[in-house]
Amino acid sequence: MAALVFGRRTLPEMDVASAACAIQNLWLAARAEGLGLGWVSIFDPQALARLLEFPHDVRPIAILCLGHVEQFYAEPMLVQQGWRQPKPLEELLYENSWPTTG
Repeated sequence: MAALVFGRRTLPEMDVASAACAIQNLWLAARAEGLGLGWVSIFDPQALARLLEFPHDVRPIAILCLGHVEQFYAEPMLVQQGWRQPKPLEELLYENSWPTTG
């Protein structure tokens, strides 16, 4: 039997969206309390599901590490490591439609 997720009939991915929102809220609350939260996204979901004996219709989406930290990064780790540079907000906002590429 599939898990009952509100809104899933019209938006099947609503469970993942809701979980992402909950994780973001947890992350913001943790930071407000002086705690660090790391979202581990490099793992084998099937191996983790087997290890934790998840039901067959449940899949992990993240491993979260929550706790006290000595200090917070001065800037995002992706920037520090040279993996990604921030974009101006204007490049990320769209109004009324998604821009076409060409």
